[in-house]
Order: sequence, then C-alpha cells, then structure tokens
Amino acid sequence: MAEQDIAGIIKDIQSNVRTIVKGELELMKSELVPQAKTAGVGAGLLGAAAYLAITAITLLFLALAFLLSLGFVTWFGLSLFAGAAWGFLITAVLLLLVGGLLALVARKQMVFSKPERSINQAEQTGQALSTAVKSALAEANSLSLTGSPKRPELP
Repeated sequence: MAEQDIAGIIKDIQSNVRTIVKGELELMKSELVPQAKTAGVGAGLLGAAAYLAITAITLLFLALAFLLSLGFVTWFGLSLFAGAAWGFLITAVLLLLVGGLLALVARKQMVFSKPERSINQAEQTGQALSTAVKSALAEANSLSLTGSPKRPELP
C-alpha cells in the first residue's frame, strides 16, 4: 500500500514538474515573441537606412566627379568628354586611396595572438584529469570484487 502511495506521489511530482516547465516555456514565448517581432522590424528599418545612406554617398561621389569635370572643362579648356573622364578618374583614385588606407588600418587591427592563458588552463586541466584517472584506476585495481581492499596473498 505504501509503495503505491509513493509511486502515485512520484507520478504527481512528475506531472507537476511538466506542468511548471510548460507554463514557464509559454511565459517565455509570450514575453519574447513580441520583442523578436519588434527587433525584426527594427533590423529591417536599419537595413533600409543603410541602403539609403550608401545610395546617398554614391550620389555625392557622382556629384564630386561631375563638379571636377566641369572644373576641368572651365579651368583647362578641355572638351566635355575629356573633362568628365578626368573628373571621374580622380574621384575613383581618391576612393581607392581612402579604401586602401582603411584596409591598412583594418589589417593592423586584425592581428591576433594565441590565447596563452586558455591554452595553459586547458593543459593543466588535462594533466589534472589524467592524474585523477590514473589514481582512480590504481585505487580500483587495489580493491577486490566486493569493494574491500585486497588482502596480500600468502606464498
């Protein structure tokens, strides 16, 4: 009779734990889903803003190239085609120079060193585990099948 009561109690505990876990998961879903939707909309708007900013910067560089072209036509008496070619060429060279400088700065920032502390810690952990395993094996080998220490055998 007592065993059935214990079994029933254990089943009740299991069902209660399942109910609690399901309730917690539902609560997390109800809290996180609206936040995830809001974050998704925010990410989409941020992407659109980045696209528009890149388009605006492209238009600014085109305007710079056209202004240089008009300047070359006016200052040096070049034809419109030659002035446009020089204006766009100089703008392209300026962009390449700025891009190259940014790449050099980025390259200097991307120098990584070995994680010495992590490697040392991993080696120490490996050594400690190895020592523990060897110690446990030695202790297990020293025990008899019943778990008591082996008695030395008589000759």
